[in-house]
Amino acid sequence: MPDSGALSPSLLAATQRAAEEHATPFYLTDLAQLSAAAESIERAFPDPWVRSYSLKADPLPALVGLLAARGWGGNCVSLGEIAAARAAGLRNDQITIEGIGKGPDEFDAAISASARGDALRWLAVESVDEARELSTRAQAAGLTAERSIKILLRCNPAIEPGTHSGLAVGRGSSKFGMDAAELTAAATAIAASNGALELIGIHLHAGSQLRNMNEWRTAVERSLRAYAALVDAGLISQRAHADYGTLCVGGGFPVDLVSDDEPATGALAFRAAADAAWSSANGPLPAIRAIEPGRALVAAATLLVTRVLHVRARTETVLGALAFDGAGPSICERQVILDAGMGELMRPALYGARHPVTALLRDQVSEAGVTLSAVHGPICESTDALGAHELPTQISRGELLLIHGAGAYADAMWSPYNGRPRPARILVNTKGELRTLRERQGS
Repeated sequence: MPDSGALSPSLLAATQRAAEEHATPFYLTDLAQLSAAAESIERAFPDPWVRSYSLKADPLPALVGLLAARGWGGNCVSLGEIAAARAAGLRNDQITIEGIGKGPDEFDAAISASARGDALRWLAVESVDEARELSTRAQAAGLTAERSIKILLRCNPAIEPGTHSGLAVGRGSSKFGMDAAELTAAATAIAASNGALELIGIHLHAGSQLRNMNEWRTAVERSLRAYAALVDAGLISQRAHADYGTLCVGGGFPVDLVSDDEPATGALAFRAAADAAWSSANGPLPAIRAIEPGRALVAAATLLVTRVLHVRARTETVLGALAFDGAGPSICERQVILDAGMGELMRPALYGARHPVTALLRDQVSEAGVTLSAVHGPICESTDALGAHELPTQISRGELLLIHGAGAYADAMWSPYNGRPRPARILVNTKGELRTLRERQGS
């Protein structure tokens, strides 16, 4: 398990300064850590791979802008995320849109962009209904082949991703993507759009925190077969196939918040599996390969800095993924209540995601030893629990703790439930200097 001693002296000092200047809880993002994660994925997926950051993990324009400066595009699922991507400096031709919840607003934004000659890079269609509705709206708006919307079709690969059921979007029973028959029907609807829509390839997202590389390779293989079938059927034109036929394999690279081996190791394993799928494929192959990770880029870069509210002796048994070893049961001797919880970090309550909790000052651990503790947040819900963690035996009210891995789906999922204020958002640059992007709101 990480401890604060694993943080650089510069980051430790910056965290302490931030805690003197801001009320807890707050999010503290280390730009050096973010850059290191991006670099590791860039090494695994170098040019000409198209690399886009999935803003749903954290749409903060400052982070998107840092990645944009490194050549990353933006993958969005809503108008709000598109606005964040544009605020970060990305052009429309660097922005893609996908997602199960696209409606008239998203469709009309894509149509308007194409109509004025400023088209998005592509739009990923999730269903036959989506394809038909988008085709109808695009034709009604007068889009033509000269100013069309480039389309990917999302393939459901029907695999068992080997991840939490809430993250297994590539399972055949999930709400995401289309099977072979649906892909053909959607492609046919696009072909009937009189050039307003142009089908260029397949979109895949098999799940998050994927560790079964055999299943993921199978997902890529099935997506390549789906692509080849559409080319062979004439539903992807020969011109599109030759010049910009695309398979976007999505993201899902695992992030280990305990080990320093990932995302570099995970990204390299994904690349090897993708290469193996391409090498074994028969039939037409897409000219362009794309990825769109989110959590793997930003998760480890942000700490949620919190203070202890209560400590009391009370035996509690923690089971499952939130147990100390991730399996349980863990028999804890005491409970520690923090001023940060599910409002600031939803993932533990949402699907049992474990985030390490450590003391800011390492000497607290070395001098007094540790006690296995059941850690809870301040929200009036029993599910507001962070699991079993070893914390300093002498810990007391007001002391600072760090919740690790809060860079993805934390601030983005923040909730005002119980009338709680939104935490401050602070960056630490490579010199250890602090920059406040957002003061605490609603306090």
